[in-house]
Amino acid sequence: MTEEKNKKEKKKIQKTDDTDDIEVRAKKLGVAMLLDLPTNANKKSIQTLSEDIARKNRMVIFDKNTKDKVLHVAMVDVQDVNALNILRFIAQKDRMNITVYLTSEEIMQKLFAMYGSAEDAVQDVVQSFEVEDEIDKDMKSRTDDKENLQDAPVAKLVHVIIKHALDGKASDIHIEPIDKTYRVRFRQDGVLHSSLTFPLEVGKAVISRIKILSNLKIDEKRKPQDGRFRIQDKGNDIDFRVSSLPVVEGEKIVMRVLEKDRQTFDLQELGMMGTQYEMFLERIKDPFGMILMTGPTGSGKSTTLYAFLKILNGEERNIITLEDPVEYFVPGINQSQVKPEIGYNFASGLRSILRQDPNVIMVGEIRDGETAELAVHAALTGHLVFSTVHTNNAVGALPRLIDLGIEPFLIASSVRVIAAQRLVRKICEHCKEEKHIPENIVARVKEALGDVNADEMRKYGLDPDAKFVFHHGKGCKKCGGLGLVGRLAIYEAIDIDRDMQDLIAEEEGNMLKVEKLAREKGYITLKQDGILKMLLGMTTLAELERVTEGDMSIGGKMDEITDEEEMHQQPTQSHV
Repeated sequence: MTEEKNKKEKKKIQKTDDTDDIEVRAKKLGVAMLLDLPTNANKKSIQTLSEDIARKNRMVIFDKNTKDKVLHVAMVDVQDVNALNILRFIAQKDRMNITVYLTSEEIMQKLFAMYGSAEDAVQDVVQSFEVEDEIDKDMKSRTDDKENLQDAPVAKLVHVIIKHALDGKASDIHIEPIDKTYRVRFRQDGVLHSSLTFPLEVGKAVISRIKILSNLKIDEKRKPQDGRFRIQDKGNDIDFRVSSLPVVEGEKIVMRVLEKDRQTFDLQELGMMGTQYEMFLERIKDPFGMILMTGPTGSGKSTTLYAFLKILNGEERNIITLEDPVEYFVPGINQSQVKPEIGYNFASGLRSILRQDPNVIMVGEIRDGETAELAVHAALTGHLVFSTVHTNNAVGALPRLIDLGIEPFLIASSVRVIAAQRLVRKICEHCKEEKHIPENIVARVKEALGDVNADEMRKYGLDPDAKFVFHHGKGCKKCGGLGLVGRLAIYEAIDIDRDMQDLIAEEEGNMLKVEKLAREKGYITLKQDGILKMLLGMTTLAELERVTEGDMSIGGKMDEITDEEEMHQQPTQSHV
């Protein structure tokens, strides 16, 4: 209680300090001040300025009094020349005077909130369509008016959708027809969440608007299209990779959010630890050879490869990438995007790259035998090659390459490391707490770590003799009540040393024998890497089960099992 009281007192003191500061500044500058949300603030007046301009200049027109011919404007900085010039332009155009009020950041945020939600934007579009229908009936010849009525609210709705995605740190935006409506979903930390729905006609207009932004053909609805556009948010350039797909009920759009400033290209921040981290640091500095990352779409393979390139990026190396598409632009690296429609694919692009005197080559994905063959030969002729293949685990890359027509002895000679990765959500640091796990599941965790040696555990920062401690996030405002926020990667990596080369060549990539030898050499599996990070308090067992083979939940969800167990127990111990 005392701690809560102290927090309230501190907040009160801070608010008083802010008020005093505004009073002093307002008196000094000779302007009015705004210490609370004004009662005469109204949405119609606020929308005199677009939300982008208002946020950029930290000002809001909260009351447009047409009777007295006065614009009432709240500002955080009443001496901002650019903001004042904008206000003068509006005032002169409407023949009005300006009254400026100095206010705090807190009040300004409350005024920004009055711009409205996504639901308000949807309602505006619906109303514009209703007005459009009336105009269509009475004044069919006025097509220009019709287009203006439709375009402005739809553009605002697209802006609101994108803004919500950025504020929620979403990686993808899905806009799709379902049951005669359109649904918007955001992928946050790898999981899709529904955001809002709107009528079918509104959805079609939104799809058309996004296609115009992305330079796609709006009248082409029978085949998929790919495009891209860029916006600025808070001074940062943000790219959107757009994909349209014809579906049974209409057309679906997926936008991948590519925010450079949010992306981490650091191996340790991504989650690489222990022997794997040491091995990669050594192998990526080899003068030639191939490093392969495997895993499903969206598992972070490209991000890991970018982290490798960031370490190697220097003026003494010629680094060239071949991608589909280029997701992040990295200064100092030559990045090329394939265009299959004109015959520029991975195979033809790789041939051209080899004539560009490269030291390091990154091939976005090995999809066919020709690309695989060229990549292997590049690795054998003095180039360091990074690439990805789609397989479930690291050892699965061997039969995949053989299936693409690469001889086992060539794989053994060219490949230096094969690694797999997945992404798991991290426990929210603001609401993390210890959690009881049933004894039988703890036993399975210990069994899963059976062949992980004590030295490896120490490299992760764990004491092999200590009791296991499990954590979870109980949910708070910072994580939206989920207890999880952000993601980290879990890895497994096989070092192709001399013994492994001999085995791959002799046994023609036999998966079982390769995996057995890897385990003898201290190979850490995806699940083991995840469990070690779980014991460090970075993620949960339930999250680990979600992305790897679930064999510790005894046929049910981890969260349900642990919760049920806790219900039957007295106050529990968190240590096992």
